[in-house]
Amino acid sequence: MMQHVSKRAVVNGVNLHYIVAGQGPIVLGMHGWPQNHREFLPVIERLADRYRFIVPDIRGYADSDKPFSGYEPKTVAQDMLDLLAVEGVERFHILSHDLGGPHSVALAYMAGDRPFSLATIETPFFGLDFPGYVDPRVPYWHLTMHMNMDITTFLVEGREDRYLRHFFRDFAYNPEAIPEEEIQRYVTQMRQPGNLRASLNHYGYIPQMAEQTAELAKKKLKVPMLAWAGIRSFGTHCIDSAKAISASAEGGVIEECGHWVFEEKPDFICEQLARFWQKYGETK
Repeated sequence: MMQHVSKRAVVNGVNLHYIVAGQGPIVLGMHGWPQNHREFLPVIERLADRYRFIVPDIRGYADSDKPFSGYEPKTVAQDMLDLLAVEGVERFHILSHDLGGPHSVALAYMAGDRPFSLATIETPFFGLDFPGYVDPRVPYWHLTMHMNMDITTFLVEGREDRYLRHFFRDFAYNPEAIPEEEIQRYVTQMRQPGNLRASLNHYGYIPQMAEQTAELAKKKLKVPMLAWAGIRSFGTHCIDSAKAISASAEGGVIEECGHWVFEEKPDFICEQLARFWQKYGETK
């Protein structure tokens, strides 16, 4: 198993915990709900010999601060820009999953010509408008439920293990893709003081996500995009959305895969990422 180092930095007014691992061009990882930096370990394990990963627990999660505000994509993107400054990083690849995706799109726009690439894996895209576009709030019951943060907290608190176990099994193609030991780690995280309340803000702020993404997407994103999704989850939504916002988008739908791509299809996604990063990385 590739060793990683835990670090902390105060950025944009919040104290973020993050890990650093590997060597080579920088990859910044932005995780989703209900996970943390750990979801990228299958990628780090396979690619840390070629890339240096910087992966924070995003504000509201795990061992980072859990403020009561600041969950808009542009604010979280500024957290990332400040973190990259702490690490002395100029150029970088962006890798995101799930609700880390809208924040990563904002980062790709805000960072100008600094990002080599943007990979959005199983990302819901809010606020877009193109033929065939369906707002993810329509087909996915939990998005609207989680936006009602107080009700969700009332229903989930004390039942985190049962709820998250259902979440990890139901959104997978293979229900056993995420082992019980790993589920328990996320249950422990969700039971940390403030974690459920704070992390649900990433749903509570979906209206702002939609508004900011729509505003940013008025201009085509120049950063090349890679968008993959599982056939049992977002399907074509991710690649269609990437093609709508980026001047250069590739990817598609992964067969026999659900939402947890890094755990369900680690070899496939790492192969795709390595090829993509090599294509758009620094020319030596």
